[in-house]
Amino acid sequence: MKYKRVIAVLLLILFPASLLALTLTEESKYGREVYVEIARSAKFCSDPDISIYMSVIKNRLEPVANLSLPIKLTVIESNTLDAFATVGGYVFITTGIIETCDKEEELAGVLAHEFGHVGRRHVAKNLEKEKFINWGMLAAMLLGMLAPTPEGKAAVMTSGMGAGQAVALKYTREAEEDADRVGLTTAEKAGYNGLGTAEFLKKLKNTGIEKSLPQYLLTHPYSEDRITKIDQSATITRTTVDDSLFPFLVVRAKILGRPLNSQNEDIWLKRYQKEPENPVNVYGAALIYSQKGNMSQAESLLRKIASPYRALFLGELFVASNRLKEAVDVLTNQENPIARYYLARAYEGLNTLAIATPIYNELLVYGGTFPEIYQRKGMVLGRMHNEGGGYENLGRYYLEMGRDKMARMNLEKAVSKYGINSREADEVLKLLNTMGPTPPNSKKKNESSG
Repeated sequence: MKYKRVIAVLLLILFPASLLALTLTEESKYGREVYVEIARSAKFCSDPDISIYMSVIKNRLEPVANLSLPIKLTVIESNTLDAFATVGGYVFITTGIIETCDKEEELAGVLAHEFGHVGRRHVAKNLEKEKFINWGMLAAMLLGMLAPTPEGKAAVMTSGMGAGQAVALKYTREAEEDADRVGLTTAEKAGYNGLGTAEFLKKLKNTGIEKSLPQYLLTHPYSEDRITKIDQSATITRTTVDDSLFPFLVVRAKILGRPLNSQNEDIWLKRYQKEPENPVNVYGAALIYSQKGNMSQAESLLRKIASPYRALFLGELFVASNRLKEAVDVLTNQENPIARYYLARAYEGLNTLAIATPIYNELLVYGGTFPEIYQRKGMVLGRMHNEGGGYENLGRYYLEMGRDKMARMNLEKAVSKYGINSREADEVLKLLNTMGPTPPNSKKKNESSG
């Protein structure tokens, strides 16, 4: 029932009768509306490590991709394996995809493929040609990803695609091959092994995951030809960027994405007992202990871990344990953006706000994928009696989270606190203008509450 209701909303948003050809401005508008609807139904990943690192990968790929619109990457907490792009540069990926990848180049290949869909405007062009069928296909694709079971996914996608599924299938296969070609070039330019996407597809094939739904219901239809063509086209077969942190994040996604029970505990503790010298196994066991609240045992393991990320892992543990001065000591000289985030958290907790603020400033480049950075900066500025800056950053946080009503309220307060004629207010007003006019109901509420 829930999915039928959201499909109806999406179809109303996505199916304007007057649509002839989408401009980039219209793409952004419709993409934003779809994003807001998804934000109401899906659980966004709130883990700093996973979210910031996904933004790191995005920031490697985006500058070398041929894009007309900036990418808005969102990680959704879900064990299902899915990733998709919508109009307006909005790209979504599940934590289930992250868990399944053995190497960063596989995940980068998946993202580069989605960026290929954005750059080639596949969704927009398809909707321009096949309005009814493809608007329904887009809604089905989005809601199909949110369905928690294969059966639910099949039901939702079938209801969205209807009788036009055969036409949509042909287009989708063509678009997939085109996105494979463009994505391969993007991944290689960013410094990744071009075979990453092919390796991921082989993994799906070998596990039989792609057979859990009829072929035409899959978001990204699998075929042997896709793997063969990628294998034949790849020119760079060695990743040159630093991907040494990625195996730890895969472990983190697997542990945080599952219930903390005796079965899952045994899996990771036995892996550590079998290979105690393997840093990834040490990290997995330490994370299990920390999730259980056994911080001393987790610390004992992390202190002896043979990894360049030892300081990061200890610093995060110290922040979680409220041992903030120790966190500052181990994190001060770390350049990794995740370590910098925990350093800012430690200074914030110590009320050393003048030091925390510039660190949050430098991390805003990751705010699109991890909006909490805006939220924390806003809270810090508020505590420093910078009310305008506090409201502005809270507004940006809600904007990134798809909560437009709260975003507008905070941004309007920022304008008031800055002063209407100030430079800061002018920048906020420009941001408000991109959100469109204030809905009439919102105006009445604001007037009555004032």
